[in-house]
Amino acid sequence: MRKFSKIGATALALALSVAFATPSSVNAAGYPIRYIELEKEKTNVTYSSKLITEDNTIIYQTTDYKAFQAEAAKYSGDSTVKRVTTTVKGNKTYYLVRTTVKNEISGATGSDADPKATYAEEETLTKRIYINSDGPTLLGVGLRNGDVAIKKLKSSKNSVLTATIDRSKGGVAKTDENADIEKDKNGNYYYRTSTGQKIIIPKNAKGTGYDKESAEYKNSNGSAAAVYIKLTPKRCGTSKVSFAVYNKYGKQTGKIAVKITVRSDGDVFKTFSFGGKSLIQKHYGDKNYINYGRKVNSYDYNLSTKKKGRLVVKANKGYKIVKILVGTYEKPKSIKGVDYDKYSNTYYDVDSEYGSSSAKGKTNATPHDYNGDGDVLDKVYGNYEYNRGMKYKTVKSGKTIKLGQYGSNSGKWTTTEVDKDAKLGNKTTTIDEVYYSDYAPTNIMVVYYDIEDKYYGVTSTTIYAKAKQPKGKKSKK
Repeated sequence: MRKFSKIGATALALALSVAFATPSSVNAAGYPIRYIELEKEKTNVTYSSKLITEDNTIIYQTTDYKAFQAEAAKYSGDSTVKRVTTTVKGNKTYYLVRTTVKNEISGATGSDADPKATYAEEETLTKRIYINSDGPTLLGVGLRNGDVAIKKLKSSKNSVLTATIDRSKGGVAKTDENADIEKDKNGNYYYRTSTGQKIIIPKNAKGTGYDKESAEYKNSNGSAAAVYIKLTPKRCGTSKVSFAVYNKYGKQTGKIAVKITVRSDGDVFKTFSFGGKSLIQKHYGDKNYINYGRKVNSYDYNLSTKKKGRLVVKANKGYKIVKILVGTYEKPKSIKGVDYDKYSNTYYDVDSEYGSSSAKGKTNATPHDYNGDGDVLDKVYGNYEYNRGMKYKTVKSGKTIKLGQYGSNSGKWTTTEVDKDAKLGNKTTTIDEVYYSDYAPTNIMVVYYDIEDKYYGVTSTTIYAKAKQPKGKKSKK
């Protein structure tokens, strides 16, 4: 007889359903399947890389190269300090820049800022499961090492969901053989029951293996089964589904209980809307969806007819909203200079013996000090400050926000190029340009916490409004 005791509960349930169910009943209903299984529980919280701020601070700067070399030698071997050389108008400046990483949620810095996932040493049985309210879900239960049936199935709140055994799926594999024995990292021999209990098998006299004459081993059995429970949701909420486990001799060997939370769907958001229009499509044909009746690649996709409106962001069960940020491009401001140096945060013109280039005008392609530390060298929420992008502000759900009025590179710009020639004389070219966009984007960034996965994540969406147009002849978008 085939043995299944070494297979995880998920694989066991799947293998048995394929092996014993009739072809017509395998996934015939098309219901989603979740499993009660033995797994190593995640023991810590992890974070999206967008929540790890990279703070770059200038700790030393000079135009004296020898002095720079002497100072840099003090930080030899310090991986957090890097050397930077910039050239502005032919003049070199030398910098020592220290990089510090910080977790925007926990405040931890250095190696603690971005922890890797850790898991418990011992496996435990699934304690909580989330299902959607739009239809039934099958709950797969893998029984092992002698257990072949469940009885006394009940839901603590039938008003939330009902639970019944789906006898069209699953199967039983009975055997007279003993359980398959595993060995842990401490050298102990064991097997696990369907409830997750670890049964230790004594070692033999030589200590080279387990004692096959021990009562613990002789009383074990390798029979297994896969049982499917049909969960039918009635409304959103939480109910405890419990049942008793029986072995092949008809004896009750344990009880299993799991919390089942019914939510509207598996999306982070229960509600995500602006100006009364939903920014997410909860179901096909949702007339309140902002893009109802529009094609994905159409010009008006995610286009709002309102310039301001109430922003509502509510989390589904299993999630928490931590922070909401709204980003827009600012009104163009006066800038003079054709090039930009992020370390000094200055614009400058270029001049050499062969020619010169200068520019002046208004633009909104400017850097932003997102974390307010006085420079524009940092990476915050996945964006480098010097990339000259949107400016963000923190808002609360339920508040009225104004959509952006300007495109990503709006403004008026005059560039003057001078080609120097000692024999023929200088040739000057002046170009007047107007940059514009038909539509102005507003980015809504949401930081959320996934309770089940113990994970802080970041998601965002962009909506558009008709952009404010600069005066003058339009030359570029």
